[in-house]
Amino acid sequence: MELIKQIKDAENQAKEIVEKARKEAAEMAEQARREYEEQLQQAHKQREQAIEDAIAEAQQEAKDQVDELLEQGRQEIESVRQAARSQLDSCVDAIVDQLEQV
Repeated sequence: MELIKQIKDAENQAKEIVEKARKEAAEMAEQARREYEEQLQQAHKQREQAIEDAIAEAQQEAKDQVDELLEQGRQEIESVRQAARSQLDSCVDAIVDQLEQV
């Protein structure tokens, strides 16, 4: 009788141990899942930040290029104006000389 009681106690203890191990395994799996989700969210945030940084950098580079091209355009316009003024002055002088000769 005592032996049967000891066997049942041992079975109950084994069941408790197995149940405790299952519970711990489930908790560990849940913790691992939460950590994975957290890491995934962190990676997503870093990816989004990297994209935003790249966009901002590209926008700044494009703005700098546009500013540079605008300045080049202004310089070319001024150069053409100066060339035109000198040619205009020469033409006016030539016309005035011809008018004076008449």
